[in-house]
Amino acid sequence: MLNALQYPMTRKTDRDLEIPNIIAFAREHKMQYESLLDVGCHYTSDYYANELRLYAKKYHGLDPGRDEAVEKIVDKYIQEDFLKWQQEQYDFVLCCSTIEHVGMYPIVYENRKKIRDIFYTKLLATANKFLWFSFPVGQAHEIPGEMSIIPPDQCEGWIEQTKNYKVTAGFFHTEGAQAGFPWELSTKEKCYAQPYIETLGTQSVCILEIEK
Repeated sequence: MLNALQYPMTRKTDRDLEIPNIIAFAREHKMQYESLLDVGCHYTSDYYANELRLYAKKYHGLDPGRDEAVEKIVDKYIQEDFLKWQQEQYDFVLCCSTIEHVGMYPIVYENRKKIRDIFYTKLLATANKFLWFSFPVGQAHEIPGEMSIIPPDQCEGWIEQTKNYKVTAGFFHTEGAQAGFPWELSTKEKCYAQPYIETLGTQSVCILEIEK
């Protein structure tokens, strides 16, 4: 993970934090993986897909929605529900701010918290060497038809599942990305305590970099 206390704001979204860390991780380990699966790859042609294309010999993207721009970059575009996808193994699995939408759209599930646990366990099982994973954290909150803020107990459960691996966990906070306030390195306690404020959007994000 980058040794940065603050991240420049250009997009005024979570991606200002996530994109530089994804690229840094992919570049740092580029000699250690050949195959890469991006779960939730929709819209990534404008984010990091072209950069990852430089490092992965086999680059697949998976998303329930079609994205023609990403299709042109990856070797294979898998348009499926990850939960129902016939699992294959990849050296490196990436899942950037995707799990918070699971069960909300475009495919709706009941008991979304349980479904997210199943989703995460499958991500971990799909990765042979590396899993890069990010999601919003804070006090439990759902935005109907859009996303869920991942609550502290669920985040702790996911971290517990990685106890036998090398894990770098980063917690980051902003006073409001949409208003141009930068993402800053923070503490787990501050991020877990953050309530969702509709006018400010996501204010706390966790990044897990997992090496098996």
